Amino acid sequence: MAEATAEFMRSKRLEVLIASTGDAGLQKAREVRPDIVLCDIRLPDMTGIEVTRALRAIPEAKDALIAIHTALGENDLRTFELEADTAVNLFLTKPLTPEKLDKLLTQLNVL
Repeated sequence: MAEATAEFMRSKRLEVLIASTGDAGLQKAREVRPDIVLCDIRLPDMTGIEVTRALRAIPEAKDALIAIHTALGENDLRTFELEADTAVNLFLTKPLTPEKLDKLLTQLNVL
């Protein structure tokens, strides 16, 4: 899934890095100063909300636009939205389609 999403983003001429865990993503964020972070809500080592909080504490990533994607139902998603407060810019439901990714990039003023 991450590779397919990355290919789509690359087709839009965006530079993309992939991390399979929250910790690996946070390390990459320290190194590259990301503009956008697209994160799954459930990672092997932490939740997307935990990643978001950690990103906001990293000077190189604190201003990144963060989108969380999830297969959670609407009620569970509301719980996560409340927990995330305003640190997450956008929540997306799975599956991530090209149309949803285009909408994300448009909303984030990337395209």
